[in-house]
Amino acid sequence: MDRRQFILSGIALGTAASLGIGSISWQRSLQQHHNDNRDLVLSALLPALLYGALPQEATLASIELSRTKTAISDFMPFLPQRQQQELHQLFNLLANGVTQLALTGHLTALAQLSISQRLQLLNQWRDSYLGLLQQAYHGLRELLYGAYYGQSEHWQALAYTAPRFR
Repeated sequence: MDRRQFILSGIALGTAASLGIGSISWQRSLQQHHNDNRDLVLSALLPALLYGALPQEATLASIELSRTKTAISDFMPFLPQRQQQELHQLFNLLANGVTQLALTGHLTALAQLSISQRLQLLNQWRDSYLGLLQQAYHGLRELLYGAYYGQSEHWQALAYTAPRFR
């Protein structure tokens, strides 16, 4: 167990003990499959991070979000093993009700928060005095922006032209 996992586990367990929540839900949540937690967290955070870049029409926006989640899934195996593990830990922690409360300050699930509340949460992470929350913000932001803007369909909005090689 590394230092980060120890600290987050301590925060979560302290919160759980103060709320009277048993360890059964904690253990069950940690054993959930990484992909389920990743999809759950990405479904909640992608619309907030890409607010303004997504199409206004709900159908087109959901297609873009789905393509971006697929791009993230395709890219994850190419990250260094340590970064993959840290992202999986973050997704697992945000998918769990107890640790989500400790990290976000909200009892409500991420997907049930309004877009403005999600944006406020991400801004709080960015500006937090805790380096761990700043790291979580920047890691998620870079991963999600890279997956979205890495798709050639979005280059025109950025006035980006791919370099041509001989």
